[in-house]
Amino acid sequence: MLSSADSNVIDQDFLSRLNLQNPHDLKAVSGGDVNMAFSLYSGSDRYFLKVQPDHDRHFFDAEVASLKALGQYVTVPKVIKQGETRGFAYLLLSWVPSGPAKQGDLGRALAVLHQAHGDRFGFDVSNPYDFVPKDNTWNDSWGDFFVHQRLEPLMKQAIKKAFWLTQRGDHFENLKKTILADEHVKNVQPSLLHGDLWAGNFMFDASGQPVFIDPNAFYGDREYDLAVSKVFPGFNQSFYDAYEKAYPLDEGYEERFKWYEFYYILMHFVRFGDIYAPRLNRLLLQF
Repeated sequence: MLSSADSNVIDQDFLSRLNLQNPHDLKAVSGGDVNMAFSLYSGSDRYFLKVQPDHDRHFFDAEVASLKALGQYVTVPKVIKQGETRGFAYLLLSWVPSGPAKQGDLGRALAVLHQAHGDRFGFDVSNPYDFVPKDNTWNDSWGDFFVHQRLEPLMKQAIKKAFWLTQRGDHFENLKKTILADEHVKNVQPSLLHGDLWAGNFMFDASGQPVFIDPNAFYGDREYDLAVSKVFPGFNQSFYDAYEKAYPLDEGYEERFKWYEFYYILMHFVRFGDIYAPRLNRLLLQF
């Protein structure tokens, strides 16, 4: 949790170091529980400012790279500048005014993003600053990438928090073997993914255009994004119908969704604790 003392550091001197013309009307806004977030004006232009204490400018490298990658295919906030001042990393983005929501358009936009294909799985930038670090080293195998660069490192962290997970070792081994042997997995075409597609990471601008925010991008199985979208409420049926019509899923996706749901719930268990233990246990016992 960020302290009020940290917030007080974002003063006029801090703002002057952003080299904006006449910065004013700084106000704290909701922006997740990782960074401080502010609305800020420069003249008549409005911006979204993220700040992270006690880090250099590289703290936001993965987000900047993700926004630039996604921005080639879908609408994202524009990166204005990234830097560090007085020991605080910052990222300045364009402000996106909210407008009417049409989730069918969101589904079609995601289908466009997922049709951006790569040659391998991973991403140019890893994210060591994430609460659960992401190793995005390029890999020719989706199964190998997901098992060894996502599932296994995360489970190691989870076991440190909960001894009972060691008693579920056989279930976890079964899951890994299933993934590595699966024919769909062996033939996945790498798609550019948002990487953290829950309901808090999209919005609609003033014209109703879907906007993807806070991406943690990599190239992977497109079913990952869709499975993550189902973990918590926020996406309606028109979103899924529009996606399916634009880019139909392969047969058997419902079972594979459980793998990615397990990973996402495991990540929340590592971060937030026992509130996620019952759901995590139910999923793990299915494998």
